[in-house]
Amino acid sequence: MTGKSLMGGETEYAIAATRGSEQVDQRALLRALMDFARCTMPYTFESPRGRFLRNGGLLYLDCGLHIEWASPECTSPHDVVRYLKAGDRVVETLAEQYARASPPADVFCTRCNVDYLASKAWASHESYLHRTDPERLPDQFIPFLASRLVLCGAGGWDYRSPGLSFTLSPRAGFITEVIADDTQHVRPLFHTKDERLSDTGSHRLHVSCSETLCSDLATLLRFGSTALVLAIVDEGASPGDGMALKSPLRALRRFAADPRCRAKVAVAVGRRLTAIDIQRHYLSAVEARLGTPCLPAWAESVCSLWRRTLDDLEARPGKLAGALDWAIKQRVYADFLRRHGVEWSSLPALNSALRRLSRTLASRGRGLHPEDLLSPNSQDAAMVGAWPDRTGDERVTREQLATVLRVRKPLFEIDMRFGELGDRGIFNALDRAGVLNHGVPGGVGDLDAAIDAPPRDTRAAVRGHVVQRLTEDGTRYRAEWTRVVDVDHRRVLNLGDPFEAVERWCEGA
Repeated sequence: MTGKSLMGGETEYAIAATRGSEQVDQRALLRALMDFARCTMPYTFESPRGRFLRNGGLLYLDCGLHIEWASPECTSPHDVVRYLKAGDRVVETLAEQYARASPPADVFCTRCNVDYLASKAWASHESYLHRTDPERLPDQFIPFLASRLVLCGAGGWDYRSPGLSFTLSPRAGFITEVIADDTQHVRPLFHTKDERLSDTGSHRLHVSCSETLCSDLATLLRFGSTALVLAIVDEGASPGDGMALKSPLRALRRFAADPRCRAKVAVAVGRRLTAIDIQRHYLSAVEARLGTPCLPAWAESVCSLWRRTLDDLEARPGKLAGALDWAIKQRVYADFLRRHGVEWSSLPALNSALRRLSRTLASRGRGLHPEDLLSPNSQDAAMVGAWPDRTGDERVTREQLATVLRVRKPLFEIDMRFGELGDRGIFNALDRAGVLNHGVPGGVGDLDAAIDAPPRDTRAAVRGHVVQRLTEDGTRYRAEWTRVVDVDHRRVLNLGDPFEAVERWCEGA
């Protein structure tokens, strides 16, 4: 294991379709998409959860009525970025096939993280192989996970706000527990699930608090930094010592609410630190071990990107407006608001006024409506008119408040469309226009090859090649992460070693 890392990612997709003015039933839509997968793509015989591709990854229907893609096992963050993007291509192809079917349909498929109108969230999970006693991990990782959203927050809106409160991480508002082993009924910052998926004595760190990203840089930093922190913890380091947050959930939300990245939170040793301060602490702990056998060959290049991005956040934040998801979105939203006569800098005062007005109206059993604010005879307008001319340092007018209320839904729709797959996606359109700089040095590799072929240095290569061969031979089989069962010949391929490089069949099925 020394110097080796193993990781993978999962993406949950929000998918809907209409025919004319009619909404396609969600269950029928998902069944049809999986049928297209069965008929048109080189998948295996169905596993208990879905269908494995010959690239070693898994496409399946998750319990939340959505399609999910799990990448094959990878040894570098560059590979994870490539295979997550390959999954996007696979799902996009299925959606296009369904849209062209008879009768045709309009399909919407996005990597969005929040349905603001339904207060529903989608996720992007991470998995990492490690040898450390799982009991050690929460103390070492909770400050890191709470602060890394300055690098890999998806950006968006706080769905609980009556106005437009921007957040670095929409999912932060859905995190309800600091530590838990359940993700069905609660959403923890640190997930204690330890589904090992190996027989080598190793463990699996499952990170469930993260979000789907579009930026290559943000995705690479998300997986690369986490894997490197885990690698030094595996070697006995304790980078979380001295970083314990007095209130992890409060810190998470405070960091998420501050796009300037200057918010400070209390740590147990009596200091107050920003998210950037905490990330620098973890980065320094990793850099102190560069060149040692515990770190993989790609560690130095990822540390360089990690440090450069933190430097830019602190000194040159405008440089990241085309690089990190939340910073790209902030620029898009600020431009939209400016075209509607609202400056980004005025949002705090407007939100404060709308919160105050919302509380007053809620106590009377009423809601906020822009037309009421603009009607000179309404009680809402009278309340605003009775306030001082200034709330904080910004002038607040009824027209501005009404505008914010009017553009909330369009901005929520923009957020949903930001990660839309295909040509209509806002991120994809910006990328094609050449206005983004989210790429990583050397790129992430050939996406077409990643759709067809597995990574070479994990058991995914054995699984993928066996899947392809048995499929072509017409052999009946079942595929799982840790084994492939040849039903016809009553034998089992053991993949309990995550770094298995050869086929090892045994009798019995």
